[in-house]
Parts: sequence; C-alpha cells; structure tokens
Amino acid sequence: MDQAMNALPAHVDPMGRGRRESTMGDKNPRYEGSMVFLPDVSLLRPGDIILTSTMESQDERSLEISRRVREAAGSRFSHVLICTSPPTFAEAGSEGVSSLSLANCFVHAIENVRAFRHPDETVARRAASHAQMGVGREYSLRQARQSVLPAGTGKATAGDDGTFCSAYVAQAFVMAGAEEFAAVSIERTTPATIEKIEGLVDITSVIFQRALAPRNVEAMTALDGDYAPTPSSPQTETFQRYAKAALPRAERLVNMFPEAGLERQTTYFGMLLLILNADASTLKIAEGRRLDFLRAITELDDALATQQADGAIEGFFADIVASDNRQMERDLRESFSATPDIDVRALRSQYDARERSLVERQRALVSMSVGRKWRSIDAHCSMQEDSIAFASRMQKALQEILTRLGDPG
Repeated sequence: MDQAMNALPAHVDPMGRGRRESTMGDKNPRYEGSMVFLPDVSLLRPGDIILTSTMESQDERSLEISRRVREAAGSRFSHVLICTSPPTFAEAGSEGVSSLSLANCFVHAIENVRAFRHPDETVARRAASHAQMGVGREYSLRQARQSVLPAGTGKATAGDDGTFCSAYVAQAFVMAGAEEFAAVSIERTTPATIEKIEGLVDITSVIFQRALAPRNVEAMTALDGDYAPTPSSPQTETFQRYAKAALPRAERLVNMFPEAGLERQTTYFGMLLLILNADASTLKIAEGRRLDFLRAITELDDALATQQADGAIEGFFADIVASDNRQMERDLRESFSATPDIDVRALRSQYDARERSLVERQRALVSMSVGRKWRSIDAHCSMQEDSIAFASRMQKALQEILTRLGDPG
C-alpha cells in the first residue's frame, strides 16, 4: 500500500478511484443495451454506509491502487462512504472530505459494492450529522497508510487533522455513540473492519437494483470505477480554504476560554457550529471575562464572514443551478414526446429522496437561524435559503413531469 500511494498523478485517488477528465459528448459502446445496478435513492436513510472497490476504471493505475489497498486491508473493498442526507453521501478522498449524490451513480457489478445500515436509527442520524460537519476536512495519506501497517509503526505526526475514508466513517459513528465501531481504534479502521462489524444490516440487494444502463451513463459516477466531474467539485477546496483562514481565531477562542467547554473544530461547518455553541455558552463565562469572550467570537465570525464574501460558494452554486436547469429543461421537453426517454421509476425515487432531504434541510436551517446575529451564520443561512428555494422549484417541476407520465404519487 505504501508504494501504491506514492507519486500519484492528480486524477488518481489514494483509495484507487479514477476520475474522468471530461464526459461531454463521450459515448461508450460498451453500455449500449447493457445492464448495470442503480441505487433506489428513495430507500436510503441518513447514516447508511456503502463499501466499494474500483474494478472497472479506464485508468490502470487506479485499478492497481485499489487492488493493493484491498490486499493490505484484507478486504474485498477499498473505499467507504456515509449517507449524510439522502441522496447525498460524504467520503474522504485525496482532495479531502467531499459530497456525492448517489442519484448520479451506478455500479457495474453488484459484487463490487456493499451497503449497510445501523439498526439504531437515532445513532445512524447522529452519525450522519457528525459526518456532515466533517465535509471539507483534509485527507491524511499518512493516516491511511498507518491503518494497514503493523501496530506501532508509521505513526502520524502531531497536528495531523486529516482523515481517510474508513476512519472518517468510523469516527462519525463513535461520536454518535455506536460502541461497535469503537472495538477497533479509529486510526486502525479499514473497509475490512467495517465490513465485519456485527449487527449492521446488509441492505445491498434492497438499495441496488439491476437495470438497463441510463442514456447518460457516461456522465454518471461509477462507484466501482471512475468518478464523473460535477459542478460542486470545487466545494471541498473552498471549505478547506475558509477553515484554514479562520483556524487561528477558532483555536484562540477554545484555548483562552476553557470554562466554556467548547470543542476544537477544524472544518468550515465545524466552525459555524463553534460560533453557535460559543454564543450559547456566554453565561458560563465570568462577567469580568465576558466582553473578551464575545470579542473572540466576533473575531472568528469576522474571519469566516470575510472568506464567505469571496463569492466562491455562490459561484459553484450558480454552476449547479445552471447544470440542473439544463437537465430539467431536457426532461420537461422529453416528457411531452410520444415515447418519452425517461426512467419514471428512477425519477420518482429521486423525487421522494429529495423531498425528505428538503425536510431535513429546513429543520437544520431553523436550528441554525437562532444565531443569525452573527455575520457568518447569517450568510450561511441566506445561502441555504436560496438553495432550498431552488430545490423546491425543481421538485415542483419533477412533480409536473411525473404527473404527465402517469405517476402523480
């Protein structure tokens, strides 16, 4: 695994996931009339886990890396993802912790993927929330190597705040109170140890169904192959940049006021939570120190708000809106044809999953809105309101298409 992870080109992931440079206009004849496995995203729940292995990449190096990772870990799988809010999953890859919509994914062969569900829905939801807070966290190649090395060797250096795929998922569940994930230390967790955890419910055959390859399969992400570029791809780098810029203020706040009981945070979402928690802890601070405490919160808030003002988030949100609008316009036109080329079942699955996601997002927005007196919280809430409003409009358009195609719900 050590040799496999050295000197990797930019498009190769340490877990062996290849990335397509472009998918526009490309047509692969191998998919013409072929069968693949598609996820029914309406059946996904927060906290669901997916294990994958790269078996179908066009990049030989990606295939070799995945093979070496599987051998080193003693597993059939080389990568792990966790559902944060269906159909969205989060994963720790070479660029850091990022999000992926399973609505745009497929699998070539069912044996290349496995899906699990924790039996306790409350624990699973907590794990999903903790995982969401980690989006934007840096990837640690050193820790990934250490996880499969003999105990006591290759220890990560102090100050390494990064993570890797299986540790990221395990940590989310440990923080959620799932004792079974603590049987193996987080830094030694691999896809193999997660696969062997007793009590997890195997939902692979429920989630993934055999189906004809979609017409746009070349533009989709193969969970067991190459990842397709998406408009949201820049978000991980953006969140990392924001967090790094604000980290000194966050460290100062936590270290100078231990009586507040604040937890150290290193990610963008974590720092937003830190501001909320600090605000709620104001009365824990002695009156003589309270003004300095509020000043420290303000400094962190200002640092984050300054980063948010660079327009990067609005930029990739605009790209997502443009991309989704193009797809929706195409589906609307197609729905009027005599023989519409639309998978109604898949469309209904996406609609149902996104409807539940909207409820979760609205709930999260309400809970965060209590802190809107802070600039960064207010800016984040405003962006979330715009995103939710757009998603709601898309849902109405989807419902119109489904009704026209005979599936009013």
